[in-house]
Amino acid sequence: MTAVWGLAAIKLMLSVATFAALGYIGTYDKRIAGVLLTFPILNGIGILTAKDPLAAANSIYAVVVFNGLLLFVAISFYRILPPLPAKASPHVQLIARVVTWTLLWAAGAVAIVIWRDELPGPAVLLIVQCTIAVVATVIVWKPPFRSAHLARPGRPDPQPHAKALVSVWWTSDGLIRIGLFAFCCILLLVAANFYESKWVGMLSALPLPGLFAVATLSTIAHQKDLGRIRETVLWGPITVITFNWTFAEAIVRLRAAPSASWTGLALLVLLLCADAVLILWAVPLMAAYLDSRHMTTSQAHDG
Repeated sequence: MTAVWGLAAIKLMLSVATFAALGYIGTYDKRIAGVLLTFPILNGIGILTAKDPLAAANSIYAVVVFNGLLLFVAISFYRILPPLPAKASPHVQLIARVVTWTLLWAAGAVAIVIWRDELPGPAVLLIVQCTIAVVATVIVWKPPFRSAHLARPGRPDPQPHAKALVSVWWTSDGLIRIGLFAFCCILLLVAANFYESKWVGMLSALPLPGLFAVATLSTIAHQKDLGRIRETVLWGPITVITFNWTFAEAIVRLRAAPSASWTGLALLVLLLCADAVLILWAVPLMAAYLDSRHMTTSQAHDG
């Protein structure tokens, strides 16, 4: 029993630490932040904790596609979804938007899980998501964009980043966000002991941290910043579907091995790190290419 609680505590601390680190990284580049809104921290915990990892992952795939679309719509129509009085305070706006978007997610996610057997598998959903992401990117991409990625000339000094990380989260708003995320993790860990794997999978796909981040930015950030996030938010589910399939298949094979729980946890950390590195590497490359294409097209029209 002690080992079970110890493993649960490690999962919780790992998840909160990863969320805080990636949230900080996202402040450097809104386009990277868009992809990170659906980063599969909770997905991985749900699959690792579920009695049937494949069933949990199977219930996540279509929900993840829905998550991307919901975040895209939320960013695009945050002024009217929900409709609020012009004089509403930022706190009222934040709460109303998070509640409204979460209720929309709950309705869609429950329907998806109920009719999951009628929906296509991960391969088809991955193709569908790639198509949606490409079409949406072509439509909404707005260059030019001044890059502000973590990568800078010279050897990076980790000390300023450590201080900045603390300053970002050691505020009342930052602590509330971390507390909310920790609460989601605890609910997921508890639910794994009482519900079927498919419902655990659905709960692990809840994008509450992303919805909360978008709602927060909608009250304090310029509309242009939200536009930058919208340009890449639909690429996130592509990495999530790939991650979930890979991790679920690996966990099934690891279940028979000694110390499977700890091995699975180590694999989760490894795959999350690989996913993060891929995002931090690929998004700036994609942004540079598309910005260059748009700049060339704009110069051709001007000429």
